[in-house]
Amino acid sequence: MRSRSANRNPWAVLAYTVADDRSDGDAIDASARRELQAICQAADYFGEMSVAAQVDFKRSKGVFRGVVAETLQKKRRYEGFKAAGALSHPLWRDIESRLKHSRLRLLEEDVDLNAARADVLRSFLRFGRAECPADQYVVFFYGHGYGPMGVFFDADAGEDEADTLQLSALADSVEAIGDRAAVIVFRVCEVNTLETAYQLKDAARFMIASQSVVPIAGIWPWETFMTGLFPGAAAEDVAQSIARQLALFLRAPANRTPFADVPYTLIDLGAAHAVAKPLKALANALDAARDLKACAAACSRALEASRVGFPDDPKNPGDPALLDVRTMCDKLQKLTRYPAVSGPARALGEVVAEKLVKWHSSRHGLHRGTALFYKPTTKRQVEHSHVYDEDAAVKDARNYRRLALSQATGWDRIALRPLG
Repeated sequence: MRSRSANRNPWAVLAYTVADDRSDGDAIDASARRELQAICQAADYFGEMSVAAQVDFKRSKGVFRGVVAETLQKKRRYEGFKAAGALSHPLWRDIESRLKHSRLRLLEEDVDLNAARADVLRSFLRFGRAECPADQYVVFFYGHGYGPMGVFFDADAGEDEADTLQLSALADSVEAIGDRAAVIVFRVCEVNTLETAYQLKDAARFMIASQSVVPIAGIWPWETFMTGLFPGAAAEDVAQSIARQLALFLRAPANRTPFADVPYTLIDLGAAHAVAKPLKALANALDAARDLKACAAACSRALEASRVGFPDDPKNPGDPALLDVRTMCDKLQKLTRYPAVSGPARALGEVVAEKLVKWHSSRHGLHRGTALFYKPTTKRQVEHSHVYDEDAAVKDARNYRRLALSQATGWDRIALRPLG
């Protein structure tokens, strides 16, 4: 069955991979190669599927773009250009050798672009839309994440460039796809936050992401994911299928090592606007509580008790700079002596549980759907957080105040200046 448009496939995948990080190791390079191989081979297997991929390796100089598309006579053949040296990279050699129904077109940038820069991402997404015309797109991001402080990292960022992509820039870039961006899938740590959802609310329809650390172990089951990408499939059905198959995959210890849990959530980005009103009321109430000693102390205890895990704790992974939103709301709404706090907390919890979170999977149940930034308050929290960086605290605070959620709700007054 063909797409309703003779010039477009029903679905295409745009995969943006940044393997650079702050460590001295290069394990993510190998993992990124395997993941892209799996995506391209899955697209080749299903025939009427195309993939545009960009990868910035840590150890290989340059940024590589590739397009895998079917080679039926009725479709434009890619005579393509294979940039000098590009196909010598083992990733592309391996992909090309395994393609049976598709053709690889490869583009290599001569310079090492800053993959954490908005214009680089935007350029790729426009390239992907032009080279892989489709009715709807799944956008896949692979790389490091720092919660609401941004995604990806580029060690070669210049003095005047950011080494991390801010959420506002991420959202602006995704909007280059237009209304065909159906599902954003993140293989990125700690990106499932209210801040991310609110920033992306006008950029795509659904988001699949984790509140916690995402291991580099295991190649995701892309052939299984792509079985749901058929003509006429609704974006929510596709998102539900990918999320549930991913949860099944992560049940196997080998696919989540070394962690006991890798919680994943399907977020309805169209419902994100609904969190603004109750979160703003809650931020106002908590700010006012600073002048009421007993109320401030009770609220502080509730917020502190809503932090979940540490990145280096295999049994309880998470980040101490993030609150589980539903846990926070449950604890605050029990403070019935302070209705100015308990009322908005109850309203926010209902919006998150009934509208924003469409589906959630967590083995130990401590992560319950999505997170919210709250600055660490103890030495241990500061030392072990991946989200909060004391050396970059001033810059991060400035960027945090500029986020759409901060502007709409004033939560930054609480997040950056904890109670107690």
